[in-house]
Amino acid sequence: MGASTGGLEVVVKFLSQVPANNEIAFIYAQHIDEQQIETLQRILANQTNWPVRLAATGQTIAGGTVTLVSPRFDTRLCKSGWLLCFDSPWQGQYGPSIDRLASGIALLYRRNCGAIIFTGMGDDGSKGCQSIKDRGGLVWVQKPEGCTAPAMPTAVLSSSKVDFVGTVAQLADKIKTETLQMEACSQ
Repeated sequence: MGASTGGLEVVVKFLSQVPANNEIAFIYAQHIDEQQIETLQRILANQTNWPVRLAATGQTIAGGTVTLVSPRFDTRLCKSGWLLCFDSPWQGQYGPSIDRLASGIALLYRRNCGAIIFTGMGDDGSKGCQSIKDRGGLVWVQKPEGCTAPAMPTAVLSSSKVDFVGTVAQLADKIKTETLQMEACSQ
């Protein structure tokens, strides 16, 4: 999940409508000041049913959790889903970089990954979403008309073949449907 301006409100709303499920792991990149990351974690944990943790070196991406990426540490996803957080800032205009995270996830998980881009300013996420699409993954975006700042979803829509566009409620319904289908296929 990637967001910027207005993102916290819609991500809380989205996660509140999606039951915690071991079939799904979320990595959440929110453009936010470093000093606000613990507050963001606390709000997500208190207002949703999802366990939320800050990304840390050596952690693995685990089903049924939301891993929150800090704007302070350049973070990469490595083989077997473990995280590596560098004690250096993100390179480029955005921190955390949704493009870098999504591209790394695409390389590792290929068709077994996806991105959901919510409200935000700028174009972060557009290159990373294209990388996900190039490897067979899914890309969903919040309808720009419902965004506080529609630039990020609009940038993804103009640079990638998006699989689904919807309101926050429609995105939550879509992921619940997809999860039920995954569970049915695995039995």
